[in-house]
Amino acid sequence: IRTFDMVTSTPEKLSGQAADKMQAGVILLDFMRRELNLSNSSVLGACQKLQEAVGLPNLAPRYAIDAPADAPDGSSRPTLSLSALLKQYGICLTANQAYHQMAKLGIVEQRERYSRTAINNIKKFWSLTAKGCMFGKNITSPANPRETQPHFFESRFPELLKLLDTVH
Repeated sequence: IRTFDMVTSTPEKLSGQAADKMQAGVILLDFMRRELNLSNSSVLGACQKLQEAVGLPNLAPRYAIDAPADAPDGSSRPTLSLSALLKQYGICLTANQAYHQMAKLGIVEQRERYSRTAINNIKKFWSLTAKGCMFGKNITSPANPRETQPHFFESRFPELLKLLDTVH
């Protein structure tokens, strides 16, 4: 009888804990979405992990559409890392040099997060700004979910290259 009482009373405790965890997760996710300009697919992935963490069934769609805001058909666009696109177009700039030029244009910004292993415990990473989201999307870094990794729309890269030519 004691085992039955414990099992039947546990869901109430867990549901309260799950609700608190869910609420904290939603607040944190909303903050990260706004501050890091996360792509729809990154937000979707985080929502799916949050649902799993609190024991909810996965009700989210399997994929999200990541497209430039002015895309006429609203379909997702292929993206690549900056270094891959620079190499593909034969541009003799390193990704770091290009990121610094884009920062002058307000397309990217350098962000920081705490790290136990980095110099001075600060890890720096690049993130697309709201203006930069017309050229790409911020994906959650595979190395750390607290930082972003810009990925650029292949279809918009020639336009971005023209802008980079204007920076001195």
